[in-house]
Amino acid sequence: MKYLPVCILFLLGIKTSAQKLDQYRWSNRVVILVGASTQETEMKNQRKRFLEQKEQMKERDIILLEKSPDSEALTALIPDKNFTGVLLVGKDGGLKMKKSFPVEPEIVFNLVDSMPMRKAEMRRNKNH
Repeated sequence: MKYLPVCILFLLGIKTSAQKLDQYRWSNRVVILVGASTQETEMKNQRKRFLEQKEQMKERDIILLEKSPDSEALTALIPDKNFTGVLLVGKDGGLKMKKSFPVEPEIVFNLVDSMPMRKAEMRRNKNH
């Protein structure tokens, strides 16, 4: 039962794929898996890698979305309609990382942990 909240976030992410990314601004970091189909082998493998790290994602307020390269929500972030890979969008709504598949989740976590906002979050959590 401890996996239920993260699973719900993951499913919510898929369900809301057509919505704007602005709804997550200042509350979540967003990892977006970009591919032509959720059934692509690369997409499945990448999804599995992140879902194996649910606690790490939850700790960093990361949600996982899947989108096609021509998604309206991605047009401003990546003009390349042929891109397939992983995007990291920060809480401020800015693109923080763009890497082609495969991407180890630890790369994303390390990048997030190096950000000033995340460092402040860790200090606050340490003091509580």
